[in-house]
Amino acid sequence: MLTVRNIFKRYGPVKVLLGVSFSFVRGQKIALVGPNGVGKSTLLRILAGLESEDRGAIEKSRRLLAGYLPQEVAIDSGEETVLEYFRTVSGIAEIEEAMQKIETKLSDETLLAEYGELQEAFDRLGGYVFEKKCRKALDGLGLERIALTQKVAKVSGGERRRVALASVLLKGADLLLLDEPTNDLDLESLLWLEDYLIRAEAAVLVASHDREFLDHIAEKVLEIDWHYRTAEMFTGNYTTYQKEKAERLRRERELFDRAEEERARLHDTSDEKKEWARIGSEMVMPDNDKMSQGYHRDRSERKFGAASKALLSRADQVDRLQLTPLREELRLLFEPQEGENRAIMLRKIVCGYEETEFSVGPIDMDIPYGKRIGIFGRNGAGKSTFIRTVLGTLPPLAGTVERGMELTIAILSQENDLIPKGKTATEWFLAETPLEEPAEVHLYLGKFLLNAEAAEFKMGELSPGERMRLSLAYFMAKGANVLALDEPTNHLDMDAIAALEEALRLYQGTLLLVSHDRAFLANVALSDIYSIEQGKLLKHESYESYLAHVAKK
Repeated sequence: MLTVRNIFKRYGPVKVLLGVSFSFVRGQKIALVGPNGVGKSTLLRILAGLESEDRGAIEKSRRLLAGYLPQEVAIDSGEETVLEYFRTVSGIAEIEEAMQKIETKLSDETLLAEYGELQEAFDRLGGYVFEKKCRKALDGLGLERIALTQKVAKVSGGERRRVALASVLLKGADLLLLDEPTNDLDLESLLWLEDYLIRAEAAVLVASHDREFLDHIAEKVLEIDWHYRTAEMFTGNYTTYQKEKAERLRRERELFDRAEEERARLHDTSDEKKEWARIGSEMVMPDNDKMSQGYHRDRSERKFGAASKALLSRADQVDRLQLTPLREELRLLFEPQEGENRAIMLRKIVCGYEETEFSVGPIDMDIPYGKRIGIFGRNGAGKSTFIRTVLGTLPPLAGTVERGMELTIAILSQENDLIPKGKTATEWFLAETPLEEPAEVHLYLGKFLLNAEAAEFKMGELSPGERMRLSLAYFMAKGANVLALDEPTNHLDMDAIAALEEALRLYQGTLLLVSHDRAFLANVALSDIYSIEQGKLLKHESYESYLAHVAKK
């Protein structure tokens, strides 16, 4: 179906892909993994035909149709309705127009054959039930409230990405190229997408940080190596790949250690033989017989000297194994500021916006210091609104919120819109944290794999992953004793997510968490589980019971 042969790609002096080769067949589902910045998005763009490779070749089946979802979507909507956008992107509008032009000339046998091909393409897209398919895709992705007649320009930013995802799925593609498709999805939409991709006849190459999602859909894993920038295919899902990688590194270290031990043993034995040769050469015979003494000296030097050289030669022949280079680890540790008065109490609060009819509540709730609360629900249910009301960035429509005087609050929004994107990281940290010198800021940010150059860029120019790590660095420097994290795993790679999981497990402050990443949620030990449904805050016995509740719905 598709074969990639020895692809090279660089941007100026930056080497991105250095000899990437792989292939996959029709219907195969492959996870594309590797750290942020390793070239996953570049590879997807090359396969989608949006960029060209510097060297190498891509061999595709005739008439292979690819559907591509970029990580950051920009829809040039104009006055187009959602249905018109779907018809354009899917190609069905173009097919219908071509069919109409031919219909009056069907006596021409050449045109009749062309019409037959167009009819086949029309049927493949479900042309006669296309509108029904559009409605089903929107509903599955949590966009029930969006009408097909609605202007795309009136759709919010987060919803536009899901509209774009729906358009890719509706295209009838043979190959789906998906770059972080689970971003901006709630749990119900994520489960729908999983089921859709598992059932789809199309081949799928998907880059995602969601481990459980990859476990459910992938039958192979394509890893781009961060150091060598080559690709390797592993059979099995993401968990199988992780285990194989870990076992491979363990065996590699074991063989390396054995080789080093053997080399050291041979060198030690050689040194011992040298010492025996030296002792033999200095031997003095009892009768001071110079001829006998010379004979024994020469014999010792020949015997033990030759043995020493042979051992050194054997030591040189022991395989000098190279260990796989390991990336520098990101280490996070949130140390909350101390204090006594740090509880939060909600008294009949109603959350929402005055200019809309949407609201959540009334809610009565006590949040003692140190609680670890997960808040779930569909997109648009009011999770972010609730958190902002609880922590004071949005006033309640009714009721009161009492917050302890010694709270230091840090909020990570899903869009990361609380970062002053017009400032540099250095300017932000000097103004808002205890750090006092630019060099001190640079050294501090280096722990988060952000170099001095990145610290002097305007933060709006940084990648989403860099901005996410910058926010976490800021929270650590502030010593926040209340953390509110809204989809924190979006734009983080697997290693960074693992570091965040460990930091949150050790965190002693109050945690309010919104996430759809099931593996992440299973690892951060939440104490209380709530969902917001139809304007009400519902308590659940456990995260597992909430998952069962969603699956039942």
